[in-house]
Amino acid sequence: TTITYDRRDSRIEPRSGYVVRIGGDFAGLGGDVAYVRLRGDIAGYIPLERILGDRDYVLAITLGGGQLTPWGDKGDERIIDRFFLGGDNLRGFALAGAGPRDTTTNDPLGGRMIWTQTTELRFPLPLPQELGLIGRAFVDVGALYDTPVSGVGVVDESSPRVGMGVGLSWRTPVGLINIDVAQAVVKKDYDDTQLVRFGFGTRF
Repeated sequence: TTITYDRRDSRIEPRSGYVVRIGGDFAGLGGDVAYVRLRGDIAGYIPLERILGDRDYVLAITLGGGQLTPWGDKGDERIIDRFFLGGDNLRGFALAGAGPRDTTTNDPLGGRMIWTQTTELRFPLPLPQELGLIGRAFVDVGALYDTPVSGVGVVDESSPRVGMGVGLSWRTPVGLINIDVAQAVVKKDYDDTQLVRFGFGTRF
């Protein structure tokens, strides 16, 4: 179940307003796992047109978090039920590239606790507006921890990771196409990083 309160001026390319989402999953009335997983996200968009004279200057700030709690006597949740960090929610890191990991096999393990925060400045480029290109500069911060897996080679740290970089968004008839170039500036030796990432649509 997800509840959304949306006050953005646009769902595709917001320039003002905010959106709040609160969601939860419940498992255990059948099957072989039992858990409650809660998630929450908030994103705000601050127009900078009055200050900088162009409506394409927008400051976007997002914050999200989640917690998974097992219950009952059915044992731990499955790995696909846990949270993962990296990729879209932490640029500069590969998909599931940050967080708990088995360093002997290099496999991500997922975690029961996650939080992320992004600050992004969107700005116009010195190109004809008809091209539909928008520039972005961003800093992503996040942490993932509390995996139930233990053993030799398993690492699980709650310290935050940080990625920062620049990106390009192209307005097309089918939506936004995004290209991000990001550097993992705060990471662990075992994290899996990613310099360039392609995406579609808004990040939230």
